[in-house]
Amino acid sequence: MRSLALSTLFALGFITQGFSQDYVSAAAQFKDEVASFNQIQVTAEPVVVFTGSSSVRLYKNASQLSDKVRIVNTGFGGSTAYGLLTYLEQTVLRFKPKQVFIYEGDNDIAAGRTNATIIAHLNSIFQRIWADLPETQIVFIAAKPSPLRWEKHRQYEALNSAIERWAKREKRLEYADVYSPMLDGQMVREDLFIEDRLHMNEKGYALWDAVIRPMILN
Repeated sequence: MRSLALSTLFALGFITQGFSQDYVSAAAQFKDEVASFNQIQVTAEPVVVFTGSSSVRLYKNASQLSDKVRIVNTGFGGSTAYGLLTYLEQTVLRFKPKQVFIYEGDNDIAAGRTNATIIAHLNSIFQRIWADLPETQIVFIAAKPSPLRWEKHRQYEALNSAIERWAKREKRLEYADVYSPMLDGQMVREDLFIEDRLHMNEKGYALWDAVIRPMILN
């Protein structure tokens, strides 16, 4: 499994980096918020989990995307891929979901992390999920463009392209392209965002709905 994961990363054009940086203190800030997820009941019924940073946490409509399957939202604002990896048991594994939608990479890029580091962290997330739940489908929600972080859009596009290529090689991984519909020509649409120019308004989430709803395993 490890050799296969490494081969995949090399095929994508990335060199897997070891976890030489200490992200533990950064991840610790989410401890209390993540602890609140323990109040979400675990049931025997099939579950789809949405998790990741604030774009998921603020996705209030996520639970209504399907009336045929239970949808649980464990997004926690400000999270990064390493933060999600740290709290994967509380946010994903305990629910034993048949499908997981993950939104990470946005805050990672803003924090100055390379795509190689982000890919390595995402790989650890994916492999840990599949180690416990080998049949679970993972859907990576593309890192969205935003006016606030537009100067980094080329890195966003490179990360998204890498995950999209990865998904074509791994049958348990899907790529949800929410990036493209949020563009107007070569620029990001300003009308999709609230005043902070980072988080989306209802119009922005409506675009996400159109991409994500058909991908949910009912």
